[in-house]
Amino acid sequence: MIHLKSVTKGGKTNNESYPFHLPFIKNFKEISFSNPVTIIVGENGTGKSTLLEAIATNMGSILIGGENIDSDPTLGPARELGMEMKLVWTIKTRKGFFFRANDFINFASRLAAIRQESKDTLQEIKKRDPHSLEVLPYARTLYDLQNLYGEGLDVRSHGESFLDLFQARFQPDGIYILDEPEAPLSPLKQLTLISMINDMVVEGGQFIIATHSPILMAIPNADIFAIIEDELKQVDYEEVEHVKLTRDFLNNPERFLRHLN
Repeated sequence: MIHLKSVTKGGKTNNESYPFHLPFIKNFKEISFSNPVTIIVGENGTGKSTLLEAIATNMGSILIGGENIDSDPTLGPARELGMEMKLVWTIKTRKGFFFRANDFINFASRLAAIRQESKDTLQEIKKRDPHSLEVLPYARTLYDLQNLYGEGLDVRSHGESFLDLFQARFQPDGIYILDEPEAPLSPLKQLTLISMINDMVVEGGQFIIATHSPILMAIPNADIFAIIEDELKQVDYEEVEHVKLTRDFLNNPERFLRHLN
């Protein structure tokens, strides 16, 4: 399902503050979405993450932990850029979320703290009065956490817990903006994520993903846009510099490593 059809940026601005001074952001005019999965590729610092943040703030996305994106002060500059963007929808949806690796780490830590606080409070109340109804909200919290996340995101590997949260937060017919989701994932877990994304696309999900991973770039039928010479250009998988470099390195690592000595 293509929920979001296109994003365009308003006319030229004289604003030279971040992120408007970035060459790619200055040159950016429009991106159109014609497939449920869109991949955006670029070197660090080019502005691909900033573009995703601006789109997410314009949409009013929910962060992966469930917070409203407007509550995040670090997204102030991206929010300014987002205000200059026009989003065209086929069917506007409020379902979905915006993912950044740091948001996930903070959320997992916060869940662990809530779980432990609920357990401690539950024990204190039971010691005081085993039949007290005060235990109910804390018991409910523990039940909900168990139902959503099992023994807890903090007791599994980083990659496993991310996939658990991703699955728990997914809703059909949502739009999901993922900024480098490969960060917590091994190559094998990246393949698992691709499988999950494919299943979610069948249920009406749309994905916009910024990544450095040649594995994620290979998501079937995805459109790939690369930032080349500060312009956003649609490319084939085999043309992506990350893919060519990774393949060349794996075929002959010595050719690259001998220059490091």
